[in-house]
Amino acid sequence: MTTSSSIMILTSDAGSGHRSAAAAIEQQIRGFAKTIVVNPAHHPLASRTLERAERFYLNMVNRSPEQYAFAHGLTDAPGLDLFLEYSLAGTIRRSLVSLVATHQPTVVVSVYPLFTRIISGSFKPWQSPKLMTVVTDLGSVHRAWFNIHDDCVAVPSLIVRDKAIKCGIDVQRVVHTGLPINPAFGYARASQTVLRRQLGWNETLPTMVLLSGGAGIGPVVEMARALDAVTSAHQLVIVAGRNEALATTLRGQQWQHPTHIYDFVALPDFVHAADVVASKAGGLTVSECMAAGKPMIFYGEAPGQEEGNRMYAMHAGAGLHASDADQFVAYATMLLTHHAMRDTMGNAALHLGMPDAAAAVAHEVHRLYTQSPSLRQHGIRPPAVRP
Repeated sequence: MTTSSSIMILTSDAGSGHRSAAAAIEQQIRGFAKTIVVNPAHHPLASRTLERAERFYLNMVNRSPEQYAFAHGLTDAPGLDLFLEYSLAGTIRRSLVSLVATHQPTVVVSVYPLFTRIISGSFKPWQSPKLMTVVTDLGSVHRAWFNIHDDCVAVPSLIVRDKAIKCGIDVQRVVHTGLPINPAFGYARASQTVLRRQLGWNETLPTMVLLSGGAGIGPVVEMARALDAVTSAHQLVIVAGRNEALATTLRGQQWQHPTHIYDFVALPDFVHAADVVASKAGGLTVSECMAAGKPMIFYGEAPGQEEGNRMYAMHAGAGLHASDADQFVAYATMLLTHHAMRDTMGNAALHLGMPDAAAAVAHEVHRLYTQSPSLRQHGIRPPAVRP
């Protein structure tokens, strides 16, 4: 039996960023087409190995980042990325083929690498839906993101645009959209004072929001304790994500400064109410903070793609990298006590921010969705209308 979903968005739960990007795109395109967001790793026909691999990724990034960095660098070379493709295809091809056959989408949008490669390798050109990949990291992205059969590749930065072209993507099919985020990060719904009052925070203290990603990983407790030990007045807001053990540990601490602990929550108001945001360097988080014009302190990262996100922000003057707790405290104290420095870094972040990126991606999806299929009957993919 088939359904009539016109647009299918493929995502992953290896980290929360892919899911957030998919949600931001879906919100923008639901007005003109029926849409389904799906993780093919959770499909009944997918190998359970792949679903376990999502959890393994988080564990590896958290406990053995040097091994992940080695694997990322080793496979980011011409030909070696095919090893990743073949490995993934063996676990997920049946689920992707089934999803396309069941939903018969006009357009498939992937916010994860390799999915569109596997689809394009499983169908004849005239049988395949139109394919689009949306890259969700800002700097040193892996070449596995790029599929020469995609009708469109949406990139978050000019650095990634150059990488896409070097990997063989037709320049006319590469579109610089920004990284799709919730547009609320770019447009505060109230003043900082009002937001803090509504959140129950102190309205006047310098405020840091300390994020740990959706999975709640990284040395959050160490950094929070170190900052709490300083004497300068401040307020700390910690978001533990879905890590219940982390939240329990944090709530069991005795804090000398006003400290607020949260589980997984919507973040736009938190970011707008903050003076400084500290986080690991996930692509979505960096993009959200840039859209809000907030200076960032990076205390951790997944080597490879997240290192590229950090460097992207730092080169623009929008972020600082703390290699240990002492450096974290030094940077945090400096930013929380020097308004002018916060403004300078915040303006640098704002200059890079693209709060309307999800709408830009939706524009490209709509173009593919409404494009005449006539060129496809001979296996010819039409070019994008703008670079």
